[in-house]
Amino acid sequence: MSTYPLDLIPILKSKWKQRENRRYGKVSSLPSTSELKILLDVAFHATLLTEEGRRPGFRLLHYPPKDYEEDQKEPFHTTRLLPLDIPRPYTVAELNRLAPAAELTRMLICVDNTSNDPRNPDLRIWAVLDVGANWWKFVRSETGSGYPPPAHLTISSSCPGELSFSGQGEVVLTLRNGQILYPVSDVLGTGPIAKFFKPAKTRLYRDTLVSLGRTKFDDQGHDEDYPLRSYDFFLERMLFYIRERQHGGMVIVIPESVRKTDTRITDRLSIKYSCSYDYIWDLLVRSLANHRKFYDAFDPLWQGKRTLTAKKFQEYFRLSTEKEELDEALGDAAQTVAALTSVDGAVVMTDRFHILGFGTEVTAISHLQEIVVSAEPTHFRTPMESYGTRHRAAFRFCSSLEDSVAFVVSRDGGVKGVKRVGSDVILWPDINAGAMGL
Repeated sequence: MSTYPLDLIPILKSKWKQRENRRYGKVSSLPSTSELKILLDVAFHATLLTEEGRRPGFRLLHYPPKDYEEDQKEPFHTTRLLPLDIPRPYTVAELNRLAPAAELTRMLICVDNTSNDPRNPDLRIWAVLDVGANWWKFVRSETGSGYPPPAHLTISSSCPGELSFSGQGEVVLTLRNGQILYPVSDVLGTGPIAKFFKPAKTRLYRDTLVSLGRTKFDDQGHDEDYPLRSYDFFLERMLFYIRERQHGGMVIVIPESVRKTDTRITDRLSIKYSCSYDYIWDLLVRSLANHRKFYDAFDPLWQGKRTLTAKKFQEYFRLSTEKEELDEALGDAAQTVAALTSVDGAVVMTDRFHILGFGTEVTAISHLQEIVVSAEPTHFRTPMESYGTRHRAAFRFCSSLEDSVAFVVSRDGGVKGVKRVGSDVILWPDINAGAMGL
């Protein structure tokens, strides 16, 4: 049974309350029920229409002007407000007209209730808030820090029929294709998929130590797991780029020890464009080694423990320049992999990011009838045939080869993980669907 926007209100209230109970710091209250009805109804219908042939995405922010003024008092508050001299009515037509100018990744459309009658809200679009691109870059692992959006209710959409609800960059639930989706816990950090990638992450850590000639990455222990997290950052970044192309795609990951001439591959896959793209691992190792050297040089200077000599400045400048170049190269490499998914068929790569081919057809035969969907807080079984061709291909392959993982990116922007565990094939929905509110 499909869920409609107004059905979400009691669920949204419950999830928002849970968020209030477990967070420290500022958490803004939800709008009233009467306001929510209008907010959701207009936003949902706006996702279904186009403006001059475009179907723009948007981010709405329920943000009274007085709250903006209060937030301005916070340190490091770097947003820029574009207030309208005459607020516009909050309607589908106005939202669609304004959305193309309010770039999804950096701007929010501010809405407020101007009525004093709680039973008859009068919602108006009163400003556009430019929060900059640093948060967008942060969630895509393109930078190490970012300032989150305001703590107020944010309603985002990047495709027809989709509404995602968040506050201060934290998603509480998403409506897509009539289904309610909740944020999935750290799939790359814990559970079966994380276990599959653990040997590769450990190898990345060890290769980095060899490059540095050290026995520990961080002698102080503060950043010791950074190489392991960097592995996840790159994988997430790659999936984000695939998602952004809005074409859909699939990435099949196998252990580095399995060659493409191995019968475990040839009996299950037909690689149309066999190739070898093997730059990413070396870039990751070099980037991590640079990261350690850069902060080893920077931290004593920042703490005043060393005098900045010409030689030390030259070394710091060299490492800083190298850091920028390596970050750019890793971004380019992730974009290359994303581009390959635009060709019909799957990209096949190892857990060390060695691309073996693309345009791949899954030829594996499986008698699988149903899968297990890991949709927190519950898990349920569903027929395999209820999913499309791309998903079924991922199910068949993972069913036939347990030591593998598949990532399926839908045209609508959802990113799913697939892994066989015992006799079951498990699907993790929306593992990379903008958990930070984008």
